[in-house]
Amino acid sequence: MNKHSYDDLWKNAWGDMQRVGPVHRHTLDNLVRRISTLDVRRVLDVGCGSGENLAALAAQHRYELTGMDISEAALALARSRVGSARLFAADITKETLPDRFDMIISVQVVEHLLDDMAALRNIAEMASGYVLVSTMQGRMRPSEIKIGHVRNYSAVELQRKLEAVGLEVMEVTGWGFPFYSPLYRTLVERLPGGPPAGPVGRAGEIGARLLYHLYRFNWPNRGDVLTVLARRPS
Repeated sequence: MNKHSYDDLWKNAWGDMQRVGPVHRHTLDNLVRRISTLDVRRVLDVGCGSGENLAALAAQHRYELTGMDISEAALALARSRVGSARLFAADITKETLPDRFDMIISVQVVEHLLDDMAALRNIAEMASGYVLVSTMQGRMRPSEIKIGHVRNYSAVELQRKLEAVGLEVMEVTGWGFPFYSPLYRTLVERLPGGPPAGPVGRAGEIGARLLYHLYRFNWPNRGDVLTVLARRPS
Protein backbone atom coordinates (compact mmCIF):
# COMPACT_ATOMS: atom_id res chain seq x y z
CA MET A 1 0.00 0.00 0.00
CA ASN A 2 1.18 3.53 -0.74
CA LYS A 3 1.14 6.72 1.29
CA HIS A 4 -2.22 7.83 -0.12
CA SER A 5 -3.84 4.50 0.78
CA TYR A 6 -2.78 4.97 4.40
CA ASP A 7 -4.04 8.56 4.35
CA ASP A 8 -7.44 7.21 3.30
CA LEU A 9 -7.42 4.56 6.04
CA TRP A 10 -6.61 7.14 8.71
CA LYS A 11 -9.30 9.51 7.47
CA ASN A 12 -12.04 6.91 7.05
CA ALA A 13 -11.34 3.75 9.05
CA TRP A 14 -8.77 3.83 11.83
CA GLY A 15 -9.07 7.05 13.83
CA ASP A 16 -11.75 6.12 16.36
CA MET A 17 -10.61 2.51 16.66
CA GLN A 18 -7.16 3.64 17.79
CA ARG A 19 -8.89 5.54 20.58
CA VAL A 20 -11.55 3.09 21.80
CA GLY A 21 -10.63 -0.27 20.25
CA PRO A 22 -10.17 -2.81 23.08
CA VAL A 23 -7.10 -4.46 21.53
CA HIS A 24 -5.43 -1.09 21.02
CA ARG A 25 -6.22 -0.13 24.62
CA HIS A 26 -4.76 -3.34 26.06
CA THR A 27 -1.69 -3.06 23.83
CA LEU A 28 -1.22 0.51 25.01
CA ASP A 29 -1.65 -0.47 28.68
CA ASN A 30 1.00 -3.15 28.31
CA LEU A 31 3.31 -0.82 26.39
CA VAL A 32 3.24 1.94 28.99
CA ARG A 33 3.67 -0.56 31.81
CA ARG A 34 6.67 -2.25 30.16
CA ILE A 35 8.46 0.97 29.21
CA SER A 36 8.05 2.29 32.75
CA THR A 37 10.28 -0.54 34.01
CA LEU A 38 13.18 0.51 31.77
CA ASP A 39 15.71 3.30 32.20
CA VAL A 40 14.83 5.32 29.10
CA ARG A 41 14.21 8.96 28.32
CA ARG A 42 14.29 9.52 24.55
CA VAL A 43 11.51 7.51 22.88
CA LEU A 44 10.74 7.17 19.16
CA ASP A 45 7.43 5.72 17.92
CA VAL A 46 7.92 4.34 14.40
CA GLY A 47 4.56 4.35 12.65
CA CYS A 48 3.11 6.57 15.35
CA GLY A 49 -0.23 6.92 13.58
CA SER A 50 -2.67 9.20 15.36
CA GLY A 51 -0.40 9.55 18.39
CA GLU A 52 -2.22 7.38 20.92
CA ASN A 53 1.01 5.79 22.17
CA LEU A 54 2.78 9.14 22.32
CA ALA A 55 -0.11 10.75 24.21
CA ALA A 56 -0.11 7.98 26.82
CA LEU A 57 3.65 8.30 27.29
CA ALA A 58 3.42 12.10 27.44
CA ALA A 59 1.04 11.74 30.38
CA GLN A 60 3.91 10.15 32.34
CA HIS A 61 5.92 13.41 32.16
CA ARG A 62 9.24 11.58 31.94
CA TYR A 63 10.03 11.09 28.24
CA GLU A 64 11.31 13.13 25.30
CA LEU A 65 8.99 11.94 22.54
CA THR A 66 9.39 11.67 18.78
CA GLY A 67 7.10 10.09 16.21
CA MET A 68 7.42 9.23 12.54
CA ASP A 69 4.82 8.00 10.08
CA ILE A 70 4.37 7.78 6.33
CA SER A 71 0.84 9.21 6.50
CA GLU A 72 0.32 12.97 6.69
CA ALA A 73 -3.30 12.34 7.70
CA ALA A 74 -2.11 10.31 10.70
CA LEU A 75 0.44 12.96 11.65
CA ALA A 76 -2.24 15.65 11.54
CA LEU A 77 -4.19 13.67 14.14
CA ALA A 78 -1.04 13.14 16.20
CA ARG A 79 -0.23 16.86 16.22
CA SER A 80 -3.67 17.56 17.68
CA ARG A 81 -3.09 14.93 20.38
CA VAL A 82 0.54 15.45 21.41
CA GLY A 83 1.82 18.97 20.95
CA SER A 84 4.97 18.23 22.92
CA ALA A 85 6.24 15.50 20.57
CA ARG A 86 8.45 16.03 17.53
CA LEU A 87 6.74 14.50 14.49
CA PHE A 88 8.26 13.59 11.13
CA ALA A 89 6.81 12.36 7.85
CA ALA A 90 9.11 9.52 6.79
CA ASP A 91 9.11 6.01 5.31
CA ILE A 92 10.91 3.71 7.74
CA THR A 93 11.85 1.32 4.92
CA LYS A 94 13.85 4.11 3.24
CA GLU A 95 14.68 6.76 5.85
CA THR A 96 16.11 7.24 9.32
CA LEU A 97 16.26 10.22 11.65
CA PRO A 98 19.66 11.65 12.61
CA ASP A 99 19.05 11.19 16.34
CA ARG A 100 19.56 8.08 18.47
CA PHE A 101 16.93 6.90 20.95
CA ASP A 102 16.92 5.06 24.27
CA MET A 103 13.69 3.31 23.26
CA ILE A 104 12.14 2.68 19.85
CA ILE A 105 8.62 1.29 19.67
CA SER A 106 6.75 0.09 16.60
CA VAL A 107 3.22 -1.15 17.16
CA GLN A 108 1.21 -2.92 14.44
CA VAL A 109 3.43 -1.60 11.64
CA VAL A 110 5.90 -4.19 10.33
CA GLU A 111 3.16 -6.54 9.12
CA HIS A 112 2.24 -3.83 6.57
CA LEU A 113 5.74 -3.47 5.09
CA LEU A 114 6.90 -5.33 2.01
CA ASP A 115 10.53 -4.79 3.01
CA ASP A 116 10.32 -5.39 6.74
CA MET A 117 14.04 -6.14 6.96
CA ALA A 118 14.89 -2.66 5.66
CA ALA A 119 12.59 -1.20 8.31
CA LEU A 120 14.14 -3.29 11.09
CA ARG A 121 17.66 -2.33 9.96
CA ASN A 122 16.73 1.34 10.08
CA ILE A 123 15.13 0.91 13.50
CA ALA A 124 18.25 -0.83 14.81
CA GLU A 125 20.43 1.96 13.37
CA MET A 126 18.52 4.59 15.37
CA ALA A 127 18.48 2.57 18.61
CA SER A 128 20.96 3.26 21.38
CA GLY A 129 19.06 1.11 23.87
CA TYR A 130 15.82 -0.84 23.53
CA VAL A 131 13.50 -1.80 20.67
CA LEU A 132 9.93 -3.02 21.16
CA VAL A 133 8.03 -4.40 18.17
CA SER A 134 4.40 -5.45 18.42
CA THR A 135 2.69 -7.18 15.49
CA MET A 136 0.39 -10.09 14.62
CA GLN A 137 1.02 -13.81 14.49
CA GLY A 138 -1.24 -16.69 13.52
CA ARG A 139 -3.47 -17.17 10.48
CA MET A 140 -4.08 -14.04 8.44
CA ARG A 141 -7.77 -13.14 8.08
CA PRO A 142 -9.30 -11.58 4.93
CA SER A 143 -9.87 -8.25 6.70
CA GLU A 144 -6.14 -8.01 7.45
CA ILE A 145 -5.27 -8.33 3.78
CA LYS A 146 -7.82 -5.60 3.06
CA ILE A 147 -6.03 -3.14 5.35
CA GLY A 148 -2.61 -3.89 3.94
CA HIS A 149 -1.09 -6.77 5.92
CA VAL A 150 1.46 -8.58 3.78
CA ARG A 151 2.39 -11.17 6.41
CA ASN A 152 1.66 -12.38 9.90
CA TYR A 153 4.73 -13.50 11.83
CA SER A 154 5.68 -16.39 14.00
CA ALA A 155 7.53 -15.65 17.20
CA VAL A 156 10.62 -17.43 15.88
CA GLU A 157 10.58 -15.50 12.60
CA LEU A 158 10.39 -12.08 14.25
CA GLN A 159 13.05 -12.99 16.80
CA ARG A 160 15.43 -14.13 14.06
CA LYS A 161 14.83 -11.01 12.00
CA LEU A 162 15.60 -8.75 14.97
CA GLU A 163 18.74 -10.74 15.68
CA ALA A 164 19.75 -10.49 12.01
CA VAL A 165 19.87 -6.68 12.28
CA GLY A 166 22.12 -6.86 15.33
CA LEU A 167 19.66 -6.72 18.20
CA GLU A 168 19.57 -8.99 21.25
CA VAL A 169 16.10 -10.35 22.03
CA MET A 170 15.17 -10.09 25.71
CA GLU A 171 11.59 -11.39 25.80
CA VAL A 172 8.83 -12.63 23.52
CA THR A 173 5.19 -12.49 24.63
CA GLY A 174 1.76 -13.13 23.17
CA TRP A 175 -1.60 -11.67 24.13
CA GLY A 176 -5.25 -12.30 23.32
CA PHE A 177 -6.05 -15.97 23.99
CA PRO A 178 -8.83 -17.03 23.92
CA PHE A 179 -11.34 -14.17 23.78
CA TYR A 180 -9.61 -12.00 21.18
CA SER A 181 -7.68 -14.71 19.39
CA PRO A 182 -9.03 -16.91 18.06
CA LEU A 183 -12.66 -16.20 19.11
CA TYR A 184 -13.20 -12.54 18.19
CA ARG A 185 -10.72 -12.57 15.29
CA THR A 186 -12.62 -15.47 13.72
CA LEU A 187 -16.21 -14.46 14.44
CA VAL A 188 -15.87 -10.83 13.36
CA GLU A 189 -14.93 -11.92 9.83
CA ARG A 190 -18.54 -13.11 9.44
CA LEU A 191 -19.98 -9.63 9.96
CA PRO A 192 -21.11 -7.75 6.84
CA GLY A 193 -18.09 -5.67 5.91
CA GLY A 194 -15.84 -7.44 8.39
CA PRO A 195 -14.47 -5.87 11.59
CA PRO A 196 -15.88 -2.48 12.68
CA ALA A 197 -14.20 0.55 11.13
CA GLY A 198 -14.81 4.25 10.73
CA PRO A 199 -16.50 6.55 13.26
CA VAL A 200 -17.58 4.84 16.48
CA GLY A 201 -20.92 5.87 17.94
CA ARG A 202 -22.22 5.50 21.47
CA ALA A 203 -23.27 1.86 21.01
CA GLY A 204 -19.88 1.06 19.51
CA GLU A 205 -18.08 2.63 22.45
CA ILE A 206 -20.14 0.58 24.91
CA GLY A 207 -19.39 -2.61 22.99
CA ALA A 208 -15.69 -1.78 22.85
CA ARG A 209 -15.64 -1.11 26.59
CA LEU A 210 -17.29 -4.46 27.33
CA LEU A 211 -14.76 -6.27 25.16
CA TYR A 212 -11.92 -4.40 26.85
CA HIS A 213 -13.02 -5.75 30.23
CA LEU A 214 -13.64 -9.25 28.84
CA TYR A 215 -10.10 -9.28 27.44
CA ARG A 216 -8.76 -8.85 30.97
CA PHE A 217 -9.52 -12.57 31.36
CA ASN A 218 -7.28 -13.65 28.49
CA TRP A 219 -4.59 -16.11 29.54
CA PRO A 220 -1.19 -14.54 30.23
CA ASN A 221 1.42 -14.59 27.46
CA ARG A 222 -0.71 -16.39 24.89
CA GLY A 223 -2.45 -15.14 21.78
CA ASP A 224 -1.91 -13.61 18.37
CA VAL A 225 -0.74 -10.16 19.44
CA LEU A 226 3.00 -10.75 19.37
CA THR A 227 5.41 -8.43 21.20
CA VAL A 228 9.17 -8.72 21.18
CA LEU A 229 11.47 -6.61 23.36
CA ALA A 230 15.09 -6.38 22.23
CA ARG A 231 18.10 -4.20 22.87
CA ARG A 232 21.30 -3.12 21.22
CA PRO A 233 24.10 -5.20 22.74
CA SER A 234 26.55 -3.31 24.96
